[in-house]
This record gives sequence, structure tokens and C-alpha cells, in this order.
Amino acid sequence: MYRTSIGKCLVFFSRPKYVVTQCNNFKLTQVFGDNFIEQIKLRQNLRCLYVTHNNTFKMASPVSGKKKGEKPQLRVVRVREKKTQYGSDKWPTVSLQIIGSGTKDSTASVMIIAGTNRMIFNCGEGMQRLLLENGIKSMSKFQHLFFTRLTWDNVGGTIGMAIGLKAMGVPKVCLHGPPQLEQFTQAFQRIVKHENLYVETRPYTDGDIDIEAGVITPVPLFASAGTKIEGTSDAASSESSSSSASSDDSEPEMGQDATDKRKVRSDKPSGPSKKRRRVATPNLTVAYVCKLHSKPGKLLMNKIKEFGVRPHGPHLTDLKKGIPHTTEDGRVVKPEDVLGPSEPAIYFIVLECPSEDYIEAVTTNEVFSRHHAGNDSDTAKIVFHISPQEVIDNSSYQEWMKKFGPSTEHVVLNRSNKSPIHFGAHRLQTKLNLLHQGIFPQVLTASTEKDKTCAPTDQGDDSFRLQQGETFMLYHLRPDLGWTREHVPSDNVKEYLKEVEELPQEFHSSLEDLKNSLEILPSSHGDIDNKYPELLFTGTGSAVPMRDRNVTGILLNVSETQSLLLDCGDGTYGQLYRFYGSKHVDDIIAKLQCIFVSHIHLDHHSGLIQIVLEWNRIMDERGESDRKLIIVGPTSLKPWLAMYDAECEPLRFRRSIKFIDLRALSYFENDVVRNSPSPHVKSLLELLGLTQFDTVPVRHCFNSHAVVLTHRSGWKLAYSGDCMPSHKLVQVGQNADVLIHEATLEDGMNEEAFEKRHSMISEAIDVGNRMNAKFTLLTHFSQRYMRIPYFKSEVKGQVGITYDNMRVSFSELPILPKFLPVLNHLFADKISDMMKQRHKKEEREYLENLAKLAEKSS
Repeated sequence: MYRTSIGKCLVFFSRPKYVVTQCNNFKLTQVFGDNFIEQIKLRQNLRCLYVTHNNTFKMASPVSGKKKGEKPQLRVVRVREKKTQYGSDKWPTVSLQIIGSGTKDSTASVMIIAGTNRMIFNCGEGMQRLLLENGIKSMSKFQHLFFTRLTWDNVGGTIGMAIGLKAMGVPKVCLHGPPQLEQFTQAFQRIVKHENLYVETRPYTDGDIDIEAGVITPVPLFASAGTKIEGTSDAASSESSSSSASSDDSEPEMGQDATDKRKVRSDKPSGPSKKRRRVATPNLTVAYVCKLHSKPGKLLMNKIKEFGVRPHGPHLTDLKKGIPHTTEDGRVVKPEDVLGPSEPAIYFIVLECPSEDYIEAVTTNEVFSRHHAGNDSDTAKIVFHISPQEVIDNSSYQEWMKKFGPSTEHVVLNRSNKSPIHFGAHRLQTKLNLLHQGIFPQVLTASTEKDKTCAPTDQGDDSFRLQQGETFMLYHLRPDLGWTREHVPSDNVKEYLKEVEELPQEFHSSLEDLKNSLEILPSSHGDIDNKYPELLFTGTGSAVPMRDRNVTGILLNVSETQSLLLDCGDGTYGQLYRFYGSKHVDDIIAKLQCIFVSHIHLDHHSGLIQIVLEWNRIMDERGESDRKLIIVGPTSLKPWLAMYDAECEPLRFRRSIKFIDLRALSYFENDVVRNSPSPHVKSLLELLGLTQFDTVPVRHCFNSHAVVLTHRSGWKLAYSGDCMPSHKLVQVGQNADVLIHEATLEDGMNEEAFEKRHSMISEAIDVGNRMNAKFTLLTHFSQRYMRIPYFKSEVKGQVGITYDNMRVSFSELPILPKFLPVLNHLFADKISDMMKQRHKKEEREYLENLAKLAEKSS
């Protein structure tokens, strides 16, 4: 017998056949281990057997004080509330860390680490993945996000962050910055209605922001007079964009509670939509001057004794806060009488100067001048410059930097930096590259070009300290320890290969067998005739980005000059940039003809705006601005894009984008096969050389569709998007050359698969078998399976699993099943961990069934 206690209850665990009804009579022979019992204690909703005061067994639930489905309050929130109630800790340890160094695949962002708070300045695409790579597994300490300017580089990761924080139990998220943030939140609420987010916007006009460690002062900066207002180009289409954005054509989804307009959770009253005139966005950037509270000196115990102050009690805290204390004999003791020297306030600045048009506003700003050298202790300790290189090199700007003096650190975050990221993915790709160099090519990094010099630039007598920022560089402000690079990762291929060398002999034997079997099957990547069609997986994970798997994205290269994207999750452009390199990524984007978005969930389209912005730039540079990019997606995606274009940043929505609703291309019409092709499909077929482009409604969220493509050369591809097994997809995709099907969950997770409307691995394979597909590729794996999915039984037939940065032509698909034995040995430790977790889950389920049986018997 094993017994333990939960609260005041003494608990006895047993197998069902040993359940007893009288305490005097029990004899239990089956016991559980300590670790398992500890896990049971943590399960708030588990019904347990316990002994009452009269020695009889009854059923009860541990008292949690929470309703079913209600999440317990986060510990960090409780701590924060207590500090607010009893007096905040104004002097926590404070550090500043660079999260994004400003490169094209890692936009500039800075994090404040202060006590129980984390704050981010700018939150571009890929933010969640970077934070995970930095070792921040829980983002529950984030509550405030600050933005210097409303561009996608700065706000692209905000929606995903807000959803993630809400899922963790953070009560609300506050966005600080330009006034247009309110329009931005109203726009993205259209695509995340089902999330019911609580987002509060605070424009810079609201004034200073008090934080635990100090005060943050927003400083608005406007471009010089005569500068063209951003977003006013493409004026002819602006009104159309606005009217399109305001039209109420979103899908029927969960209702929302009405609140004040800043909380942007309310629905507007129904009625005829009105055309809105587009309001020109001012050329505005918001800088932030951050002040850490001055820190009082330490209590001098000899002085405490000398002045007759009691050595213990809350009065000592009052003295540290600057409050005088009256002793029992009536003597008034001032703080300076018993405290050592204080530490002055510390200042730092986060500044974006996006072009030379803003230099005058920066260099003449009175707020900044207060923190130049010579202002005693108010001189800024560090200034982050989110500015292009032409601004940094400008003589007027450099003269302004010199005014801070040599004690101020100037850190540049822009695209001239060469700070590589995602080394976890690089490590994985290096190992996979041993299996096949063509299918798993080495991902390009900046490590070989990286400028490791961080020394200040010598400017003679007026020297100022200037350096390039690197991802995860950390500056300790309080205590003042300066820079540390211990968190800056290094891309060491030799180290990765050494890890492989230390693997058991079974791996090396299986790898040798694989290479021998592939000698007669050369790669097709140098053979144009066999290279296309070609698939590149930019993301193979689900829901949120992971260290080793980004969220969904598949590039289908139809030919040397034609391609399309199947879904476009967060960081898709960054994945393409790292895979193809800066020299070739523009060519890849330029040949993009269409983007297919399977449904409205964020992990399938949050990278879309960045792709559109890059596509517009490339078309302008190449003199092809009259081309249109076709987007096939759910209806509610259209007003989101139109509103962002009208209110936030120009996408040239009406001029550069042709939007087609998923239902317009459906193979079925009212559940019956469509008699005639959709009128929208003709141009699409011509652009991609297809004979059919059929969308198929599937069971997931509202307006979710799979797609089946048939090329005039004869090949056929089916892509499921997110869905449960679909008979309609089987019907339309019959005899496909390849089926790409989501396999989010392992076998046995039936309830979760049904609840979330996803497919299990065996279900995805079964769809391929019923479709008579020549090959089935599994993708969209849950976060549980970062390295390899868990197969309950041996996988047979023409089935392969996908990884990020995996490039495979149709002619190479038969190779993929040969990888599975090697992968099983390569990730044997991960498979072992998953088996243990599976075991524990089965034990938990067994115990729950025990409790239910015992409850029925009572």
C-alpha cells in the first residue's frame, strides 16, 4: 500500500480490484512510485480516495477554489499584485538584452529584464522563436510591449505574442507607441475573434509609463517638413482599400464582450457600412527615454545603533524609501543619518531614426539633450540606435552621438549586422545533412562573415563608443557589470558533428547502410529535367514556432520561373532568406505567383504581410510593379489585409494583390461536384501551368480548405491544410503523386484530435492509402515532437516525415522512407523520452478510471 496526503486528506491508491470500503479491512498489494504520486498531487481535478474521521473511504476532489476550466492565477501575477499592495520593489536587478539585431531575418528588438517584469521594445516576426532559443520557455512575465514605429518589422510578432500570453494566463497585454496601434489592434481582432484577446493600447500622448524599476518616457519624433507622408502613395486605391476593410464580410465566429474602445473587444452595431476616408499616417517615430529609480544606500548598522533605532522592523524599509523615523524617545532620524551613499538614477534610450529625414528631429530634441555629457548623473548609460547605416554614417548624427561623451555606449541595430540566429535548427540540419546533402542542404549563416569586433570606434578627443549589436548580447545595468556575450550563440559545425560521433554504433551502421543504398540514386538537384516540381518546407510545426520547427509553410517550385506558397506562417520570409541567402532570395520571391492560405488560424498566415511587402519592393526594383500577386484564402483574411493597408502600412492591396476566396475555387458547390470551373481560376491556371486548382472543404475551423493541384505535365499534388480525415479530400485527390497531410498528434490521442479537429499519424497515412497516393508526406507536428514524431507502430509503405529546410523533388520522394531507421537511431534519446511520457499518461488515465469506478461503487 502507498499512502500520501492532499491537503488534510489521507489518500490510499490501489488497483480497482483492491478497492476497499472499510479502513479496518484493507490489504493493498499494488503500489505506485514516488514520482507518479507527486504528479497525481499536481492534478487539481483528480478525484481521489481518502479516509474520513470515521475511518471510511469516500470520493472527493482536492479543494482548488477554481471552477472547471478556469486557469489558476499565474505566480508571477500574484507576486506582482502583492508588490503593488505592499509597496513595489523599486530597485530590482536590471539588464538589457538584444533579442533581434536588426538583420532581415531578425528585426531589431530589445528586452528589459527587471525583477518580475519583462518588456520588449518592438516585436517583429519570429519573436516567440527567438525567445525560446534564448531559453525563455515561459513568457508569462511579459505584459508591456513598446513600439517605436508602426511597421511590420516592428509589430509582425505582436499577434502571436498576445495569443501566447493569453494562453498562459496573462490577464492583459499593453501596447505602447504610435496612435495607429489602436487601428492595428482593431484590424487584427478580425482574424483572432475566436481567441477573445484582451489588448490595451496606450498612445505616446498618454505620457510617462511607470514600471516596477522606474519610468519610461515616450518621445515623439516627426520627419522634417516637406517630407512625403508615408502611406499616401497609391492614393487612388486607398479609398477602395478602406471601404473594403470596413465591409463586414468576415465569417460568423464567437461573439465578444463589449468594453471600452481601447480594449477593442466589442463588436460594432450592425448596419450599412460607410466608406471611410483614409487618414494619412504622419511620419512619426517614438523614442523612449528610460529611467531606473535611484537606489538608496545600504543601512549602516553602526549608525542604526548610534541613533537608537531598533535593528528590526518595517521602519527600516521606510528609512530606505526616504521616510524619516521617530524613535521611542521622540528622536527624529533622517534617512541620510543611517544610510550609506546612494546609487543615482540610470538612464538609457531606445531610438529609431528610420531615415535621414528624421535626423534634425533627433539632434535638436530637448529631451535627449538633458542626457548628454555634462548633465551630472543624468547622462545616458546606453543608447540603442535602430537606424539604417546611412543614418549612422551621417556626419550630423555622429556629431550628436559625440555629445553623450565617451561614457555612453552606442549600439547599432540594423541590416549591416551579421548576427546569425536559430542555432538549434542549424545543429539539427547539420546532422540531417549526413543523411542526404541534397535533401537536407546546409543552411546559410552569417557566421563566416560575422564581425566579431565590438570595440568602440576611436574618434580622437571626442571619441564615442559605437558597436554593432549581436543577438542575445546582455548589458547588466544594475548592478553595473557591463556587457556579457555568454548568451551569444556560436555556430560550430565541428561541435555538432562531434555530437554525432559520440552516438552509439547502431546509428553509424544504419547511416552506412543508407549511404550504400543511395549510391545508385544520385541527387536530382543538378538535373533540371528531374528537379521540378520541388518542395521546400519552411515550417513543419503546429500552433506556435519551436526551436527546431517553425510554423507551417511550404514553397512549391513548379518550374524554374514559377512557384507558389502553401500556407505562410510566422517567419516564412526569414526561413527563405536563411535557406537561399541574400543573393538569391529576391529571385525566389520574384517568381512567386500565388499564396494559398488554408484557413484563418494565425500559424498559417502570420508571415503573409512580410512576403507581400518584400514582393512589392522587388517588383518596384525590377520595373514590374504592374504584376499582381494572387492570394487564395478565407474571406476574413481580406478585410484584415485591407485594413492593415489602409490604417497601418501600405501593401498596395488593390493594385498589387488579387484576392480569391477559398470557396470560389471549391471542387464542390453545395456538397455537389461543381459542373463548370470557377471564373476566377483561369488566370491562376495560366500563371502556374496548371489544369486544375481545386479547393476542398475540410473539418477544422470555419472555411477551412485543402487544395489539389494538377499540372499540365501530368503530376498531381494534394495538401490537407489542418483537418480531420476527409472523405472529400480522398475523392478529389485520387491517384495523387504526393499527398502532404497534417499529422499533428500521435496515435491514441483520439479525444484531443477530435476536440482540436486534427489528424493522428495513422489517420493521415490512411488518407493517403485510400486516396491511392503514390507518396504521403507527414507534416504539421505538435510541439511534443520537435525532433521526430512518435510512431506507435512501424511505418510501412511510401511514407516520409518532413523537417524544416527540407528540399525534395518529386523524383526523390522514394528515398525518404529509407531515412526512418537512421532517424530512429539519431533521435533515440528523444524517442525514449516520448515513450516514458506515454507510459506516464497511460498510468494517469488508469488511475482516473480507478477513481471513476470507485465512485460508482460507492
